Amino acid sequence: MHQADGRILMKEPRRALVTDRERAGHTQESLATALGVDVKTVRNWENGTYKPRTPDLHRRLAEELRITRRQLTLRFDHTAHNEIDPPDQLAEHQARPPRLASVLEEALDSEEADRLSYSLHWPESVDHSTLDILQRCLTYIRHAEDDTSSSAVIPVVGEVQRIANSFANASRASIRRHATGLLSEVEQYRGWLAIPSRDWHTAQRHLDRATVVALESDDPLRLSTALSFSAYSALRRFDLSSADALSEAALRDKRVHAGLRAYELFQRAEILARSALRKASVALLLSADGLVEHLPDDTDLPSSGYWYTPPFFLGQKAFVLRALGDYSGARQAAVDCLAEMPPDWSESEWAARRRELAGAG
Repeated sequence: MHQADGRILMKEPRRALVTDRERAGHTQESLATALGVDVKTVRNWENGTYKPRTPDLHRRLAEELRITRRQLTLRFDHTAHNEIDPPDQLAEHQARPPRLASVLEEALDSEEADRLSYSLHWPESVDHSTLDILQRCLTYIRHAEDDTSSSAVIPVVGEVQRIANSFANASRASIRRHATGLLSEVEQYRGWLAIPSRDWHTAQRHLDRATVVALESDDPLRLSTALSFSAYSALRRFDLSSADALSEAALRDKRVHAGLRAYELFQRAEILARSALRKASVALLLSADGLVEHLPDDTDLPSSGYWYTPPFFLGQKAFVLRALGDYSGARQAAVDCLAEMPPDWSESEWAARRRELAGAG
């Protein structure tokens, strides 16, 4: 115990945190190993002495405990004393749109941040390692979107887009394919972020450029992704003719990850169902289900496709079933999807259509 403002205060054990850990199947030792900290640190969290020192550690702890970051913040609200930062400051940090400076600080170590910062002033110095560092920044922002919204990350993605563009323009022949491939990924992500607000013009402008740049870099994964995102945009606009052509084009190149292939099969199955081509839609739905059963482990997923997981694809299946007229099956698939996805995903902006479908009568 300790004294503050003349009062005797006891450290209050965070019993809910212990319960979360046990429900997640972790011992103190296994949780410490998963997070790369010592067991004493985990004990200090649970006995009310400290909380995670950084937002990144806070995020990873929430993932291991299978709760949302908001729920984890509440676990620490009862012991505001002897902490590194008050919980409300951490909550404010999570709600605040990320800035490039904070992304560099939280996604990279100091040497990587220095290297990237130097390349911002001297794009001609960019090499493969520098591009990989910028890729990690983009991955960090994608996860930040899960916790905030598409509009919250658009400004920082715009900054990353300008950096990627300057790197591609200044790149030497030996790294040009790598640089243009990354630029394509940034452009397609920026186009994707415009869809929730129904800013169709901006979405298509960035997705069109993503497609062109992916063709230049001969990058099948990024080209196929850009085309499938364009098909999704067309589907949301009820432009079935364009959606059909774009989804067919997205499926042409077979040199893509199985997770992306599954996404595109579900997408095309929905398009065909909406076009009253029921038999073809059902056949593709079965093929997509088969692919999902054999998806690689999470560790083998591309950074741009960390969401290629069976729970996510249950949501895609729900949309196909709804288009086929199986409303009961669609609702159940959406319910199962939300139940099996990580809490941060199920409560995210992009899962809103899944939540709406799960709640349909």
